[in-house]
Amino acid sequence: MLVAILCHLALGSPGSAEESEASRAALRVHLRDGSVAVLTETHDLYLEASPRRGEGLLSFSRRFCSNEDAAALVAAENGGSNKLLAGIRYRIPFAVLESSYQVQVLGSLFEDDRAVAEGWQHRVLSANGHSRESLWNVAEWFTGQGENYRAIREKNALTDDDLTPGQVVLVPAHLLRPSLRSALPPSSPYHLEYSTDSTGEFAIYRLKPGEALYSSVVVRFTGRVFAEDVNALAQEVANRSGIGDVTDIPIGYEVKIPFNLLLPEYLPAGHPERQEYEQGLIASAQFSNVVTASRLRGVTVVLDSGHGGKDVGASVSGVWESLYVYDIMVRTMKILEGETAAKVIATTQDGKAHVVTQRDQLPYSKGHRVLTTPNYQIEDSRVGVHLRWYLSNSIYRQAVDNGGDADNVVFVSIHADTLHTSLRGAMDNNPGARNRSGTYGKSAAVYASRRELNERPQDSYSSRERVKSEGLSRELASNLLGAFHERGLAVHPDKPVREKVIRKRRAWVPAVLRYNAIPAQVLLEVCNLANSQDRKLMQTAKFRQEVAEAIVSGILSYYGQAEGDDPARVAAAGR
Repeated sequence: MLVAILCHLALGSPGSAEESEASRAALRVHLRDGSVAVLTETHDLYLEASPRRGEGLLSFSRRFCSNEDAAALVAAENGGSNKLLAGIRYRIPFAVLESSYQVQVLGSLFEDDRAVAEGWQHRVLSANGHSRESLWNVAEWFTGQGENYRAIREKNALTDDDLTPGQVVLVPAHLLRPSLRSALPPSSPYHLEYSTDSTGEFAIYRLKPGEALYSSVVVRFTGRVFAEDVNALAQEVANRSGIGDVTDIPIGYEVKIPFNLLLPEYLPAGHPERQEYEQGLIASAQFSNVVTASRLRGVTVVLDSGHGGKDVGASVSGVWESLYVYDIMVRTMKILEGETAAKVIATTQDGKAHVVTQRDQLPYSKGHRVLTTPNYQIEDSRVGVHLRWYLSNSIYRQAVDNGGDADNVVFVSIHADTLHTSLRGAMDNNPGARNRSGTYGKSAAVYASRRELNERPQDSYSSRERVKSEGLSRELASNLLGAFHERGLAVHPDKPVREKVIRKRRAWVPAVLRYNAIPAQVLLEVCNLANSQDRKLMQTAKFRQEVAEAIVSGILSYYGQAEGDDPARVAAAGR
């Protein structure tokens, strides 16, 4: 290990230094990237990692740390030398680690810990039957300030600052390090009770004034948003609850929701499905975007608009999804090209060029084509979707092969859905890791004639790649929807960021994401065309421009740049 290996003349040979350090380590866990999480008998936490070939102290520190000044701290931790030796693992203090590594270190060392909505549940470790932890240690590890031990003691109603092996301590969410707070499952403002009868287990929710069975129970607690699903499940829940008239339910009525319909986060704490969901959140939260890019310099943005050509997508009252999301995509493209340094590539085009139409209601067109080589005039909706991800994967490989960072590429697919009429606003679909296993590829002649397929006919993704993509995509989606909020644009009220689509009792990741190699990817539903307010807005150039600006702002935020840091937006662009 490093500590004195850098200063081996003063501290001994590398072998003896490593043996000495290992003897003081209470626990050592190897992480997936080859680094090692360490907890010492003296309660120190740190990461050991080896430099890459030719990597200096500054680059090494930037790879693992969030603080630009971390190099000096890393050097001081390892004997004061600025020179790194190949094949040696160097100590990086836990406090300066980048957030995703902090989550990995704590999650690997304390494998029985759980992230819950209220905070972090920590199970005390033991050494030779005796606790090696105190409340001060717990506060220092999980909050960054040992002084927070008093608040933790009060929260857990403890009378002793020394902890016993196996004891579970809750570190309240508001005290946690930001890296750990981001790994918590969403807290629920809704009170549910749980019971069982001869039919099975169920949750109980008591309706409040102004709440309806459709939006306040089915949409909220089951995650269903499509009209046919919402209506069917509302009737199922009504029958289970003894409700004869779903339009006349008394305030405070006990609505029974079967466990098999509940989203996992609404199941009782400790339920296997909820635990699996929470552990998935922790795993994906270990990955966050560490790339910052002023004006998106070095970033490739792949923009996609849903459907197109003969596939008009959702259609309500003569409003075709394909027309209006394409207009938003082009507006987004123009802002990115005019105001940032990003490389912008669209997957589709209508006509000879990407042109913003200067009118509210858009003219009908079925001229969209996918920009593969050769282009594909969209005749078949499935072929159009599959060629999009083949094209996106080709763009991604080219960006990486040309020396770009894999995390310098993002994919945004723009859509508008038709959901239950009570719903409004934007919603993001992300690639949930559990729904992306397998090998993907197409072999029909329409695919085989495209260069992108011949470059790489099949793709498959490792568990780590899938989990990383889920984490990065959730972060990108949160930034996009945050930009919607900042502009006063409507956002879906319940779970607007989703890792899968649920329809007709089946869950899946949309194909344009499921097969996509780009790590940070979202399918953004900008509004609900079945809702009259959303549909009316969609037919205005002003709304579509605001959505495009929100998308750009969200991408800027994802790469660490607030919109105000960039040159002033060209207000008239595309209007």
